[in-house]
Amino acid sequence: MTAAPDDAELVARAMAGDRSAFVDLFRHHGPSVAKLTRAYGAPASEVEDVVQEVFLSAWRRLADYDRQRPFRAWLFAIALNRVRDMARRRRVRAFFFGASELDDGATRIEAEAPDPETQAHHRLALEEVSRRIANLPEDQRTALVLTAVSGLSQQDAAAALKITVKALEGRIARARQRLRAAETSA
Repeated sequence: MTAAPDDAELVARAMAGDRSAFVDLFRHHGPSVAKLTRAYGAPASEVEDVVQEVFLSAWRRLADYDRQRPFRAWLFAIALNRVRDMARRRRVRAFFFGASELDDGATRIEAEAPDPETQAHHRLALEEVSRRIANLPEDQRTALVLTAVSGLSQQDAAAALKITVKALEGRIARARQRLRAAETSA
């Protein structure tokens, strides 16, 4: 049995025009990009569209990819730009059309708890945590979401943000400190 090709090999093949290699990259990284998109509050109905936009943008810009950087970090930099754009568009729509900032599907907990009261409690708790994360400064929120929610390593998250690992660690520490302070003052 042969080992699955790594990102570097798949990227090289994709850059040479091999669409199946890019499809493999999509299959490998698509779920992580979707997770990031959901973490930024995208309604379930928009997640797939955002993921497709991210990969379409990556395909179009593949020639600009610097092979010295991890592909995952480069892809997440593109994804961050897309989800920030999406969040901005949602805020504009909310301002002009009065839409709720928290979409009904964006924070739904799909727990198996049969008790509706328990589900409501979980949803309220998740909405509160989401609100607190949303109130963090952008740099801290992004660092926390990339590492704690999307599962990027600190090295990949730092590369995606074009900062040092130490700077990323500082942002995460400040974000956690703010979240703890918000929890104790609530």
